[in-house]
Amino acid sequence: MIRSHWYCPALPRRRLAVVGFAILLLVGGCGETAGGPANMATQQQALGPLTIALETPERVQLLAEQDVVVTLIGEGGQPIDDAEVWLVLIMPTMPMRPNEPDARPAGHGHYHATAIFPMSGTWNLEVHATVRGQEHVALFHVQTL
Repeated sequence: MIRSHWYCPALPRRRLAVVGFAILLLVGGCGETAGGPANMATQQQALGPLTIALETPERVQLLAEQDVVVTLIGEGGQPIDDAEVWLVLIMPTMPMRPNEPDARPAGHGHYHATAIFPMSGTWNLEVHATVRGQEHVALFHVQTL
Protein backbone atom coordinates (compact mmCIF):
# COMPACT_ATOMS: atom_id res chain seq x y z
CA MET A 1 0.00 0.00 0.00
CA ILE A 2 1.29 3.50 -0.88
CA ARG A 3 0.60 6.26 1.60
CA SER A 4 0.30 9.89 0.62
CA HIS A 5 1.99 11.13 3.81
CA TRP A 6 5.00 10.17 5.86
CA TYR A 7 4.25 7.78 8.68
CA CYS A 8 6.51 5.90 11.04
CA PRO A 9 4.74 2.98 12.72
CA ALA A 10 7.25 3.08 15.58
CA LEU A 11 6.00 6.53 16.66
CA PRO A 12 2.41 7.34 17.49
CA ARG A 13 0.92 10.25 15.50
CA ARG A 14 0.86 12.51 18.57
CA ARG A 15 4.58 12.00 19.13
CA LEU A 16 5.22 12.73 15.43
CA ALA A 17 3.31 16.00 15.79
CA VAL A 18 5.39 16.97 18.82
CA VAL A 19 8.64 16.11 17.01
CA GLY A 20 7.52 18.11 13.95
CA PHE A 21 6.58 21.09 16.10
CA ALA A 22 9.97 20.95 17.87
CA ILE A 23 11.75 20.97 14.52
CA LEU A 24 9.72 24.00 13.39
CA LEU A 25 10.60 25.83 16.61
CA LEU A 26 14.26 24.99 16.19
CA VAL A 27 14.43 26.12 12.56
CA GLY A 28 12.01 29.03 12.91
CA GLY A 29 13.65 30.34 16.06
CA CYS A 30 17.07 30.79 14.49
CA GLY A 31 18.56 34.13 13.55
CA GLU A 32 18.17 37.48 15.23
CA THR A 33 16.62 37.81 18.62
CA ALA A 34 13.67 40.04 19.39
CA GLY A 35 16.07 42.53 20.95
CA GLY A 36 17.91 43.15 17.68
CA PRO A 37 20.85 41.73 15.78
CA ALA A 38 23.00 38.99 17.25
CA ASN A 39 26.28 39.84 18.98
CA MET A 40 29.20 39.48 16.61
CA ALA A 41 32.57 37.75 17.09
CA THR A 42 35.60 39.03 15.19
CA GLN A 43 38.64 37.10 13.95
CA GLN A 44 41.42 38.57 11.84
CA GLN A 45 44.47 37.54 9.88
CA ALA A 46 47.39 39.53 8.49
CA LEU A 47 48.49 38.46 5.01
CA GLY A 48 51.50 40.62 4.26
CA PRO A 49 50.30 44.21 3.85
CA LEU A 50 46.63 43.13 3.91
CA THR A 51 44.58 42.40 7.02
CA ILE A 52 41.35 40.44 6.61
CA ALA A 53 38.85 40.56 9.47
CA LEU A 54 35.77 38.33 9.69
CA GLU A 55 32.71 39.08 11.81
CA THR A 56 30.20 36.30 12.42
CA PRO A 57 27.41 35.96 14.95
CA GLU A 58 28.74 34.76 18.32
CA ARG A 59 26.16 31.97 18.19
CA VAL A 60 26.09 30.74 14.61
CA GLN A 61 22.72 29.08 13.99
CA LEU A 62 21.86 26.20 11.69
CA LEU A 63 19.75 26.59 8.55
CA ALA A 64 19.36 30.34 8.98
CA GLU A 65 20.64 33.19 6.85
CA GLN A 66 23.38 34.95 8.79
CA ASP A 67 25.10 38.19 7.99
CA VAL A 68 28.86 37.81 7.76
CA VAL A 69 31.04 40.91 7.46
CA VAL A 70 34.52 40.92 5.94
CA THR A 71 36.75 43.96 6.45
CA LEU A 72 39.82 44.57 4.32
CA ILE A 73 42.53 46.89 5.65
CA GLY A 74 45.65 47.75 3.66
CA GLU A 75 48.94 49.35 4.52
CA GLY A 76 48.72 52.27 6.90
CA GLY A 77 45.29 51.16 8.12
CA GLN A 78 43.54 52.27 4.93
CA PRO A 79 40.26 50.45 4.11
CA ILE A 80 40.18 48.68 0.75
CA ASP A 81 36.97 49.26 -1.17
CA ASP A 82 37.80 48.07 -4.68
CA ALA A 83 38.20 44.33 -4.03
CA GLU A 84 36.27 41.26 -5.13
CA VAL A 85 35.37 39.22 -2.04
CA TRP A 86 33.69 35.84 -1.65
CA LEU A 87 33.51 33.11 0.97
CA VAL A 88 33.98 29.36 0.78
CA LEU A 89 32.26 27.43 3.58
CA ILE A 90 33.64 23.91 3.99
CA MET A 91 32.80 21.31 6.61
CA PRO A 92 35.99 19.22 6.72
CA THR A 93 34.35 16.21 8.40
CA MET A 94 31.60 15.87 5.76
CA PRO A 95 32.39 15.52 2.05
CA MET A 96 29.89 17.89 0.44
CA ARG A 97 30.01 20.63 -2.13
CA PRO A 98 31.18 23.92 -0.55
CA ASN A 99 28.86 26.89 -0.24
CA GLU A 100 30.42 29.96 -1.92
CA PRO A 101 28.50 33.18 -1.25
CA ASP A 102 29.68 36.44 -2.82
CA ALA A 103 30.20 39.47 -0.60
CA ARG A 104 28.71 42.86 -1.48
CA PRO A 105 30.75 46.03 -0.93
CA ALA A 106 29.39 48.25 1.85
CA GLY A 107 32.05 50.98 1.94
CA HIS A 108 34.95 51.73 4.31
CA GLY A 109 36.53 48.34 3.56
CA HIS A 110 33.44 46.36 4.63
CA TYR A 111 31.87 43.58 2.55
CA HIS A 112 28.64 41.78 3.52
CA ALA A 113 27.75 38.19 2.67
CA THR A 114 24.91 35.90 3.66
CA ALA A 115 26.01 32.51 4.94
CA ILE A 116 23.93 29.42 5.71
CA PHE A 117 25.36 26.55 7.74
CA PRO A 118 23.30 23.36 7.15
CA MET A 119 25.01 21.15 9.77
CA SER A 120 26.33 21.55 13.29
CA GLY A 121 30.04 21.30 13.93
CA THR A 122 33.24 23.10 13.00
CA TRP A 123 33.37 24.82 9.62
CA ASN A 124 36.35 26.17 7.71
CA LEU A 125 35.45 29.56 6.34
CA GLU A 126 37.82 30.80 3.66
CA VAL A 127 37.71 34.48 2.79
CA HIS A 128 38.92 35.11 -0.76
CA ALA A 129 39.80 38.70 -1.61
CA THR A 130 41.14 39.79 -4.98
CA VAL A 131 42.88 43.14 -4.53
CA ARG A 132 44.52 44.85 -7.50
CA GLY A 133 44.63 41.54 -9.41
CA GLN A 134 46.19 39.55 -6.56
CA GLU A 135 44.15 36.93 -4.69
CA HIS A 136 44.51 36.60 -0.92
CA VAL A 137 42.94 33.78 1.10
CA ALA A 138 42.44 33.80 4.86
CA LEU A 139 41.21 30.70 6.70
CA PHE A 140 38.96 31.03 9.75
CA HIS A 141 37.10 28.46 11.84
CA VAL A 142 33.43 28.82 12.80
CA GLN A 143 31.54 26.60 15.24
CA THR A 144 27.79 26.08 14.76
CA LEU A 145 25.35 25.03 17.47
